[in-house]
Amino acid sequence: MPQLTARQLTGVVIAGITVSMAVPLVIWLTKAPARFTSELLGITPGALDIPWAWLLAAATVIGYVRYTFWAVPSVKEAATSLNLLKLAAIPLALVSGTLEELVFRKFLMDWLDSHGVAAGLQILATALAFGLAHSVWVLFARDAQIFVPVVASTTAMGGVLGATYLVGNRIALPVILAHVAINLVIEPGLLLSSITGAWKHPRHVSP
Repeated sequence: MPQLTARQLTGVVIAGITVSMAVPLVIWLTKAPARFTSELLGITPGALDIPWAWLLAAATVIGYVRYTFWAVPSVKEAATSLNLLKLAAIPLALVSGTLEELVFRKFLMDWLDSHGVAAGLQILATALAFGLAHSVWVLFARDAQIFVPVVASTTAMGGVLGATYLVGNRIALPVILAHVAINLVIEPGLLLSSITGAWKHPRHVSP
């Protein structure tokens, strides 16, 4: 069997992650469509009444994308190219951004709140969990040296998104769209750079 090229392997990984992350979303949507769109996604009239959350979400997108371009120049180059791999990353961005924000912000932060955990600790705990969850990127890169920068960068991102979630009265839509937008820009370039080892030159980051 011929060995897959880096781009082919990236495509396989994208497909696998997309399908696995889409499953719970499809289950929640088909089981309770109204609850999924309003209570979980936050598509309600109230989503228009949280301007500071939207501003913070937009700032997060701009800041994290700029940081990623600085840390991994090859991602900036890939962001402006249109190809089949880039198109395949669109559904990945949609499902990963949605699922991760529901899990780490909507579910985990609300669960901590229901147990009397202070708002600051909710942000800190979920940011750390978010960062550690992204340490799986070490497997893609096959380089343990990126563990600290990956966890640090995604923990910081998770912290800002957690603050945005609270500023937005726990409406998930701003943080979901911010996360989706980030992934739309930096993928598949970031995943491809981890597989090829391009992010070793000169810096590291993770989505």
